[in-house]
Amino acid sequence: MARSSWCFAAMALAACLAILPACGDDPPPVPVPASPEVEPTRGEVAPVDPVPVEPAPAMDFEWFGRRPAVRLVLSGGQRGHLTPCGCRAPRLGGLPRTAAALGRLRVAAAAASTTLGVLGLGWTLPGNGEAQQEAMADLVRAAHESLGFSAALLGDTDLAVAAMTQPRGSGPEEPTPPLNVKLASSHPAASALRPWADFAVGPVSIRACSVIEPRAGEMLVRAGVADVVSSVSQSLSGLRPAPEAVWVVAARLEGEGTLSELQAGLPRLGAGIVVDVADSGQGRNVVDGFALKPGGDVLVVRLDRFGTCLGVLDFDPAPDGDGWVVAYRLVPLAPEWEKYGGPGITSVNGLEAIYRQLVRDRRYLAEFPRQRDEGPRFVGSSACAACHAAIYRDWRKTPHAAALTTLERADRHWDPACVRCHTVGWARDGDTWTAWRSGFRDPERTGYLGGVGCESCHGPGSVHVATPDVRTPWAPGRAEPAGATAGSGLCQRCHDAENDADFLANYAQTHLPAVDHHTVPADRRTVVPAAGGGR
Repeated sequence: MARSSWCFAAMALAACLAILPACGDDPPPVPVPASPEVEPTRGEVAPVDPVPVEPAPAMDFEWFGRRPAVRLVLSGGQRGHLTPCGCRAPRLGGLPRTAAALGRLRVAAAAASTTLGVLGLGWTLPGNGEAQQEAMADLVRAAHESLGFSAALLGDTDLAVAAMTQPRGSGPEEPTPPLNVKLASSHPAASALRPWADFAVGPVSIRACSVIEPRAGEMLVRAGVADVVSSVSQSLSGLRPAPEAVWVVAARLEGEGTLSELQAGLPRLGAGIVVDVADSGQGRNVVDGFALKPGGDVLVVRLDRFGTCLGVLDFDPAPDGDGWVVAYRLVPLAPEWEKYGGPGITSVNGLEAIYRQLVRDRRYLAEFPRQRDEGPRFVGSSACAACHAAIYRDWRKTPHAAALTTLERADRHWDPACVRCHTVGWARDGDTWTAWRSGFRDPERTGYLGGVGCESCHGPGSVHVATPDVRTPWAPGRAEPAGATAGSGLCQRCHDAENDADFLANYAQTHLPAVDHHTVPADRRTVVPAAGGGR
């Protein structure tokens, strides 16, 4: 596989064995005095000692204390967001909080004599083809193994990464490709994987699979990942009924067609649950007393966006003995979970440290795709200070100026997935990022381009610095940066739905005034040094 080996897996497994003696049975935390709470910066997990506190405030306390016969925890849909990321609180999600939440859910299950299982639903990787996804896949697989996942499904965004799809031959989980995808004969996992997973959680027999929609299937075929992608109806019709099982199907329900096919086809097979990992609103996030039985109505629930929550399904035997009575809730992966500590979060933090070191050692940042500068080049905000000293001083007080420092504190300043929103000289087209050749390269060589600087909004400034009378430093016709002033569209390269959900709603009133230098008097914004005074 490209630039990947199982060295990460070997180190990760060694770390797990050394510090995780019983992943499935987190002991209750030892009471210790509470330490002052520190809000993590973007991409950073603050070290907080475990303290005996209640579950995250957003949770339904009464529901958390329920005593179901079986509890199935659902995780997935991260799309690469394996670490809490975002510009404003609450910063939800991340593998460490998943580990901590699973640990507490296991403690609660043990106290209630509840049998607990964990299912990975897929759509874990971003699917944008970046080289570091191999290391990210190794991290995910090792985390699944250390946290005792019962099975792990794959979404379309996971299939192009070999490390995510190849069977390891050890551990409880093997990756499960979508039910309606026939992998290309050249794919490393083409002959090794079965498109559904069978496992039992106590008395509940689970048959789990994922399905993908036609548009995603067409992309996989064009990319050479898949030979054939069948319709959902065709794939379901080829399966034998298993009325003794609960069928759990993960899908990105971005259109009505796939859901309709699932609702029509699942009842023939047994009792059916559909989980929408796109959070499209077609599923429910609160369910109580749903009668789940073979041939009955299909339960449709939604997970969340970008792995910010765990989904929890509770099963109790139906009073008449026919099927199950099901409840469902979302468990937000809020910062409060980190207070619980335990071996699970310790293990995952260790795995993430290995991942960060691999990202740096393999120099994914240096290998990131770059495009030639056809015009002005990036020179850094300090080059603007000679004529715009007051604006420069104002900018230095903003969080934008310290954006790279924030990553350094979190040891993520070599990670392209983080750096591109914290430095100067990047372009975005949909989910695809590239870097300008004169843009930020790494903290050692181009530290002067650290932070979200003048050129992030105004474009590359080499021509303007050399010839101040030329007042359009950005190059006309370039995709990014474009325009003479920052606009919400330009800002949304980074302030997008997953990182800053309220950005558009508060753009004009709050966000733009924080960075548009409005507090600098107009007569002080540009003061050109006298001739011979240097620049």
